[in-house]
Amino acid sequence: MSRSGLSYLLWPASLAYASYMFVRRRLLSGKGYKSTCKVISVGNLSMGGSGKTPVSIALALALKERGMKVLYSSRGYKSAIEEGATLISDGTLERISPKAGDEAIEAARALLGIPVICGRDRQRTLHFAENLEIDTVILDDAFQHLKVQRDIDILVFDSETGLGNGFIIPAGYLRENLSAIDKDCIIIFHHKPMNEPNLKLKLKLQERTDAFFEVHSTNDSIIHKGEEIDPVSLQDKRITLLCGIADPRSFKRGAQALGISWQNEMLFADHQDFSSDEIRDQIRARDADYLLCTAKDAVKLLPEFEDKLLILQLRTYLPESLLNFILYKLS
Repeated sequence: MSRSGLSYLLWPASLAYASYMFVRRRLLSGKGYKSTCKVISVGNLSMGGSGKTPVSIALALALKERGMKVLYSSRGYKSAIEEGATLISDGTLERISPKAGDEAIEAARALLGIPVICGRDRQRTLHFAENLEIDTVILDDAFQHLKVQRDIDILVFDSETGLGNGFIIPAGYLRENLSAIDKDCIIIFHHKPMNEPNLKLKLKLQERTDAFFEVHSTNDSIIHKGEEIDPVSLQDKRITLLCGIADPRSFKRGAQALGISWQNEMLFADHQDFSSDEIRDQIRARDADYLLCTAKDAVKLLPEFEDKLLILQLRTYLPESLLNFILYKLS
């Protein structure tokens, strides 16, 4: 990602913000609440788009398969219950709260048998987990949340976008400098569908940690009304691509890899709220047989557009070497 004139103009402000984050981390690291549960934080240094939520979901499922009692915690960004900590799912589809944010609901739908909590109060989340006799809590998007101690810190980097233009916000989209990474952090180099990996970034990240792993995600199916359909059946259909995610490029590439073509695009900002009458009128006005979207966006378009929704299913595969290393660290 190139640096614009505006990014250089905002660079002094980013230096001030970077200094604040550096001092904050130095003062607070290791001093937060210590839970009796094992705590895994999955976060990133960027403002979004690294794929930390798919990685978090895959990790929660993998640990459950290995017999662990897992609880999943989502910040619930821009949701009605972002403040505090609310149990939005007891692990069954019947008990998912509609007030939770898109990522929290997406996680709850995928994590059958795993309780899900929404809210930025991570200490209260850990109290919930302790009362439920959970062994392991996965905190999605918690690297900058230093009020609780964690046993493992995982940082996820998109293998193509990586550090963006390398500047801290507001001049760039990094939350902190690479100096925030210590040798105990696990770094995941995340390959989204058809990414073009930045090998220079890969080498830079490998120098920062003793635990570097590569993880791949693929778009391998299309879901319509809960059932997988053959992409070939869509060849003569009028399709509008619709999404509100940080980086729609991998979403588009994944659809193209399955042979899906579309006539129109409706691209919105990350975490777009589709509840307004204006946006819904725009969607209804599209002359389309189907709306192609992500699972994250689908939760906000149901049930009104259910008959038209095509969900591009993203699957994230964690290597055994990573899972074995995490289990070793937890023990």
